[in-house]
Amino acid sequence: MTVSICRALAVLPTGAQGVDLSWSEVGQYLRQNCNRDEDKRRQERHEIRDEFYCDGGVEYIKGVIDGMFIDQSIKDLRKKWVPYARFNNAVKRIVNEISSVYSAPAVRSVANGDDAYQAVLERLQFDILMQQVNRLFNLHRLVLVAPRVRVLADGSREPVIDVATPATFRVVLHPNDNTRPVGWLIKLNLRSFRGRDTRAASWVLWTDHEWIHCDSEMTPIQETAKIHELGECPWVPIMRSPVRAGFWPGDEGEDLTAAQVAIWVTEVFNLKEAKSATKQTILSGDLAGVARGQAADSEVPSQLAEGVSVNTVDMSMDLSMFRDTADHVLERVANNYGMSLALVRHQGVQSADAREMMRIPLRELRREQHPTFRIAERNIARRMATVFSKDMFDVEFSSDGWKIDFGEAQTPLTPTEELVLFEKERAAGLDNTVSFLMRRNPDLTEDDARNQILANIEAETWRVGQMKQLMAISGSMGAQTPTDEPPSDPNTEGQAA
Repeated sequence: MTVSICRALAVLPTGAQGVDLSWSEVGQYLRQNCNRDEDKRRQERHEIRDEFYCDGGVEYIKGVIDGMFIDQSIKDLRKKWVPYARFNNAVKRIVNEISSVYSAPAVRSVANGDDAYQAVLERLQFDILMQQVNRLFNLHRLVLVAPRVRVLADGSREPVIDVATPATFRVVLHPNDNTRPVGWLIKLNLRSFRGRDTRAASWVLWTDHEWIHCDSEMTPIQETAKIHELGECPWVPIMRSPVRAGFWPGDEGEDLTAAQVAIWVTEVFNLKEAKSATKQTILSGDLAGVARGQAADSEVPSQLAEGVSVNTVDMSMDLSMFRDTADHVLERVANNYGMSLALVRHQGVQSADAREMMRIPLRELRREQHPTFRIAERNIARRMATVFSKDMFDVEFSSDGWKIDFGEAQTPLTPTEELVLFEKERAAGLDNTVSFLMRRNPDLTEDDARNQILANIEAETWRVGQMKQLMAISGSMGAQTPTDEPPSDPNTEGQAA
């Protein structure tokens, strides 16, 4: 039986149950424990991670440059290049590399209502969704996932999976247990034109018992409270267990942010100095007769008066130091996640075996994530069964007997290597031609693959039949065709008749 958060937060320090809190007191609890300066700083850090992963963060890097220099002209010269120096995205590259749990589709099933479960997974494009969840998990070290039902304008309903990162949610912990969540505050961005509350809703508080809107100060808006009757909160946290004190994973992943800032700023300096690399002209003497505003370009000659001397100063820099610094930072942060610089640059890869050896650390990291996502998917399946069975009416399945088989991502092979491996596995009874064709062309169904095999057999049967006459004449396909001329005598060959 679930209880309201007003009762869950009323536990006394001794563990005894106190008088239920009012919604106003709940708001005070949320402000004191979920809206602290450290919570705001954490949210800002994770917002930056989201921006960097999506190739954003221009304004943030401009702020970094503002803090580096004092002279405004120096700042402006470098800030102009910030939007064009984001081509080396270490955050996106490393996160995508280590997020390979769903590189190959996983196979999921339940004991009761599996057809309905598979239909829901197909409508959700669940493997694609979980691949993105895997990436967000490695980016933030903690994400929330929740199923819900969306009601469309025509009254029809469709399943939806929502994902929240630490940039958009806060956790409400038990008063006496800082490892036990009792609620989740999810950031809202409502754009309703009519029917707005007197206080605009900025957060929604979800618990095992109810949900309620809260304003920007995290004060619950009492008239929005609703008991959802699901039996448990639909939001599922995905994080590495066990839960540490304070729940949050600390500063894990900040090395990626720091590396991206360092690389981006270094590339800004690189581009700026590449543009400024020139030989500056110094004029001396009587400059009264020299025209002003002449273009200082290698293709435009300068017009100087008599008696004016010209000297040049080389203002260029060695740009390799910027490239070496960026590569050094990328190599070090990639090593933190089991990636060598050769792997990042795709260097020195001559065969599938060589690629396999380079990716061994990434495969180990992938297997380490399997238990985390197996537990998370089991919990998500249970929430899906509850939410969709209650709100979609035409969907009925149970999470009992749920199981998953993670697809094993393989190093790409050449066509010849792939065929040789298949023939050996088929001979050992580990593979078959139908499955092989479906792997090569994922758009084929099992019936399509069988029909294609039958069509190939029919075509080859026809070809062999058509070749029978030639085979009968020559004895074999590769033998020399006999002629009507008698064989020549080697003893008389070359002699006159």
